Amino acid sequence: MEIIRLASSNDVNRLVQMRWEFSEPDPSVGFEAFHETCGEFLNRAINSGDWYIWAAEVEGAIVSHMYLQLIHKVPRPGKSHAPYFGYVTNVYTQPEYRSRGIGTRIHRVMEEWAKENEVEFLILWPSSESVEFYARNGFSPSEEAMEKHW
Repeated sequence: MEIIRLASSNDVNRLVQMRWEFSEPDPSVGFEAFHETCGEFLNRAINSGDWYIWAAEVEGAIVSHMYLQLIHKVPRPGKSHAPYFGYVTNVYTQPEYRSRGIGTRIHRVMEEWAKENEVEFLILWPSSESVEFYARNGFSPSEEAMEKHW
């Protein structure tokens, strides 16, 4: 049976491990150094009130996750009064659990939470492999954003 829930500080070690597994680690950075840096980030994030991490558990083990960072908006007269928009990131399902609808179920729970908590809209930057998943879950391309790299 699958359970979808918000992650807690008790989940940090597993979340760090999953991040390591699906990233392309720099060979000069060992897992221990990464664990320290990522673990500190996740503990701060979970306790900040600005980050929310949904996790899907199967038989007691986290197999999928989706992160949401709330971005505080500066109020504008005559515009939406929603205080945030949401940045969706770090979405991952272990390969052996893909194509079972777990990611879609996490997304639905996260989206419902976002609506209930006055999040005006969600944004994300998909990988080329994930565009179809996000399109199935109601996201559409936008040409409004601009980027500057350095």
